[in-house]
Amino acid sequence: MAEIYGWVGKILRVDLTNEKIWTEDTMKYAKDYIGGRGIAARIAWNEIGPEVGAFDPENRLMIMTGPLTGTLAPTSGRGLICAVSPRAYPKQWFTRSGIGGFWGPELEYAGFDGIVIQGKAEKPVYLCIRDEEVEIKDAKHLWGVGAISVQSLLRETHGKDVQILTIGPAGENLVRWATIQHNLSNAAGQPGFGAVMGSKNLKAIVIKGTGYVKIARPKEFLKACKYVEELIRPGPTWKVVGDPVPPPNLVPCSHACPVNCCAGIHKNVPAKIGTGTKNMMEHCVDPMYNFGWERTEYPTKYIKDIYKGDIRTRPTRGFGERLGTELQVLGEELGLSGWNYVNLYVWFGACVDNGISEINGYKIDPDNPEWWYNFLKQVAYKEGLGEIFADGLTRAVEKLDVPEILKKVARFQEPAWGFPSHRLGRAAESQPSPIWIFSMLHWIVDTRDPLSNTHQSSFTEYWFPPHHGAGTTETSFEKLKATFKRVFGTGDVIEPGFEPIDAKVRAAIWHQHRSVLKDSVPVCDWCFPRILRTFRSKEELDAATDYYGDIDAETKLLNPATGWNLTTAELEKICERIFNLERAFQVRNYDRSREMDSAMEWYFEYPEKSDGTKLDKTIFNKYLDKYYELRGWDITTGWPTREKLEELGLKDVADELKKLGKLP
Repeated sequence: MAEIYGWVGKILRVDLTNEKIWTEDTMKYAKDYIGGRGIAARIAWNEIGPEVGAFDPENRLMIMTGPLTGTLAPTSGRGLICAVSPRAYPKQWFTRSGIGGFWGPELEYAGFDGIVIQGKAEKPVYLCIRDEEVEIKDAKHLWGVGAISVQSLLRETHGKDVQILTIGPAGENLVRWATIQHNLSNAAGQPGFGAVMGSKNLKAIVIKGTGYVKIARPKEFLKACKYVEELIRPGPTWKVVGDPVPPPNLVPCSHACPVNCCAGIHKNVPAKIGTGTKNMMEHCVDPMYNFGWERTEYPTKYIKDIYKGDIRTRPTRGFGERLGTELQVLGEELGLSGWNYVNLYVWFGACVDNGISEINGYKIDPDNPEWWYNFLKQVAYKEGLGEIFADGLTRAVEKLDVPEILKKVARFQEPAWGFPSHRLGRAAESQPSPIWIFSMLHWIVDTRDPLSNTHQSSFTEYWFPPHHGAGTTETSFEKLKATFKRVFGTGDVIEPGFEPIDAKVRAAIWHQHRSVLKDSVPVCDWCFPRILRTFRSKEELDAATDYYGDIDAETKLLNPATGWNLTTAELEKICERIFNLERAFQVRNYDRSREMDSAMEWYFEYPEKSDGTKLDKTIFNKYLDKYYELRGWDITTGWPTREKLEELGLKDVADELKKLGKLP
């Protein structure tokens, strides 16, 4: 048997209905699909039919790592969870969620590259994995316990050094935005996979391994790790200038992360609503409970003179460290996605601003932290007002008798697939032209909020001249154009406006392929691909002739780890295969089409909140035509063609679509 490097060679399979445990060979997938998202897509194509809903036993819950997981590769503590999502709208469909922390390396050390779970246990259970020994254990005493608390209980039983994935009461009660939690605040948040675990009566997965990941070319790999660490250490690319030494209150949120990011710790914060003191990590959206977020205001002062629409939304309010930390701790304990505080605050605020103070007899008071404290509990246990919003805002407004403007605001907040707006330049962050155009193309063809893995197409806003909520006076736009010329062949790709359409669509497709690579290897979306570099000083920034990082960084890590000798272009071709397989899966199972992709066009007729740019149907259709053309998909239907699928080694996929009448 050939030596395996990078991967450990086995995927754990668990059938909870029949209490059956077995393994599958990772390497039959690795060459064509790498790991993580790629292998999950192939298993989904093989095993999940169009009739399978999120809460059906036949749904596959896939908890996946990749060939860099458990190694010294910077930020390689990331992992991916995939399944049919209960949150996805208008159809429950297969999608993904990234999650950081330390469980992924532990799974590798235990001897597995991933876990695929099917079926439903007769009673609450948890999985205990210890060096390839896997047990299904009784979890009756854990059912109903919060996601942070249950980890403490399981460590008392299995040791302090185990790593744990678990759900809270929200997952048990099938809340559509319930999370899978790890440690204090690492979570697979948006697609509701906590509810998928709950539907299977699976409370937790406990992991302990004492093995290791073999590296093919150790000296070369160590050199690559040191190089990439130096490249990314000063910060994610939303930092133009960063310090390579993080301040004392920052901690890594994941294994092998050297980056000066924003993962801070609040320690021993006295509770004000509840009791005791609270400890909590904050990163990304979590601080919104504390500090609020002005970027949810619409319209802004930048466009108020040209804005003629009727949608008006508030900045999100924060409640300070003491109350905010307590609310975050409660949400993580219940197993609820923190992003939804921002989303729902804006909508409840619009209710108040439109004279609505009650919904179905329940008081709404979004500026009161005690109201949120009670509301979060109501959602997790599906009680009172929480029972309505446990299904998410999109589904909630379908059941409510509220003024049409509030239904419109709800659609504005969740413009596609049941997920909150993210980096689209309207309901949330500013994204000056052409940045929102890239995000638009990602959103309209994806299965969820795509910014879980395409931040690098949007973080460029921080390098732009000052605008609402971001931007800087420290950078040169000419140097920025020079950077993008190195990557895409033309600096015009980053010029404001819609032209040249061809170049901008090619850039969006490139980002989609690189997002697949990040999710399959996997590494951190905030740091890769490194189109831009974060500088260590203002002097270094000013002296640079451009701002280029290194778009080959992932390749430099992957090849010596696995023994491969692929170019970055060859890796991107594998990612194109994975992306097309995902699209074919959407076509086969969910009748995905151009008509469905076009359903979001209305959103972009609203002006972007910092520069006022917007499109109409004519421009939108030009972009969609060009996107399908460059993808090798049929322009009329939006379906992949046989020629494209066979070019990518997916003849069997083309043949199946042909039998179903879904091949153009």
